[in-house]
Amino acid sequence: MTFTNWTANYVDISGWVKDTAADGHHVAIRFRSIDHSTGWVTDWAWRTEYDGVDATTTFTTYAKPSADDLDSIGMQVAVREGTTIVRSCTAWA
Repeated sequence: MTFTNWTANYVDISGWVKDTAADGHHVAIRFRSIDHSTGWVTDWAWRTEYDGVDATTTFTTYAKPSADDLDSIGMQVAVREGTTIVRSCTAWA
């Protein structure tokens, strides 16, 4: 994921997720944000790749929370089966 124009309450986001394993699972990525004054973590919509091994999904979007600040921003990537997370990890900026 690439974050640009990052301010206290806005960020442009672009990125991609690629399935690299022929394991029958899907891969997904989503934006996450933290408001340090409240400790509130917001999980944004998943971007999911369903087409199987070597398929890639790219996206461009933005985040503009209605009340919370974007003090820390990050991404979570996951291997999923439907809506169930098989395994995941998060990195923060």
